[in-house]
Amino acid sequence: MSGATGMCSGCAMNDALLITGCAHGIGRAAAVMAAARGVKLALLDLDGAALGALADELRAAHPGLAIVTAIVDVTQAEALAAAMRGAAETLGGFRAVIANAGGVSSLVVAGMLPGAFSPFTDSRPAEWRRIIDLNLFGVLNTAHAAVPMLLEAGSGRLVLVASVAGLVGAPGLGVYAASKGAVIAFGKSLAKELAPRGISVNTVAPGGVATRAFPPGSPGAAKRAERIPMGRLAAPEEVANTLLYFALDAPDYVTGEVLSVSGGPPA
Repeated sequence: MSGATGMCSGCAMNDALLITGCAHGIGRAAAVMAAARGVKLALLDLDGAALGALADELRAAHPGLAIVTAIVDVTQAEALAAAMRGAAETLGGFRAVIANAGGVSSLVVAGMLPGAFSPFTDSRPAEWRRIIDLNLFGVLNTAHAAVPMLLEAGSGRLVLVASVAGLVGAPGLGVYAASKGAVIAFGKSLAKELAPRGISVNTVAPGGVATRAFPPGSPGAAKRAERIPMGRLAAPEEVANTLLYFALDAPDYVTGEVLSVSGGPPA
C-alpha cells in the first residue's frame, strides 16, 4: 500500500479524488495524505466549519493544488448529486470516489441519537432509520451519483467504507452493524455489475479507530482496545492508507474485495 509521499502509479497529475465525510477522522486523514501526493481533491462534509479549516490547511500546505469543497448531507440524494456534479465539472472528473461518510458518533454529536451504544430493545425505529439513512443510504446515494460519472470517463474506482461490525457484529451496535453489512453486500454486487465496464468497487472495513467515537485516553477507547489482538486502536492514517490504496494504487484487476483493518480478528 502507498505511503503519504510519491504520486500514485499509473495516474496522471490531473486526476482527482472525491471524499465524503472528510472533515474528521479517517476521511480527514485520507484528504491530507492525498494532498501530499499532489492529487486534486473534492471534499464533501456536513460540518462546514471543520471542512473549511481542512481546506485552508491543505491550501496553505500545498499552494496551487486544486481543492473543491461542498457542505452537503449524504442522506440528501439530490443535493449530494448536485454537489458531486459541480465538483466534477470544476476538476474535470474523478479518478476515484471514496464513500466515507458514516458512523454513529456524528449522529450523537448532532443530537439525533442518545448515545453511540444501546441495547437493541432500548432503541426505537426513528433511531434505526437515522443510522441506516447515514450509513447505508449515504453510501447508496454517493454511489448512485458517482457511477454515471465514472462510466462516462470509461474507468474509475469506487471505495466504500463499511466496518468490521458488518462482518462480525457488535453488541450495542446491532442496527449500525446491519447497515455496514449491507454496504459490504452492496459493494460486492456492484463490483460484479461494473467490472465489465472498467469500474472497480472495493470496501474497507475498519475496526476500532482513534476518532471521535473513541477519543484517545477515554474509557471507551481503552475498553475497545481490549478486544483488539494488537491491543490498540488504529490511527486514522492506517485506515486512510488502505482507502488510498484502493482509490489510487491497486491494480485495475482488484475489485469486489473487502479488506478489514482491525488489528487482528476481533473478539
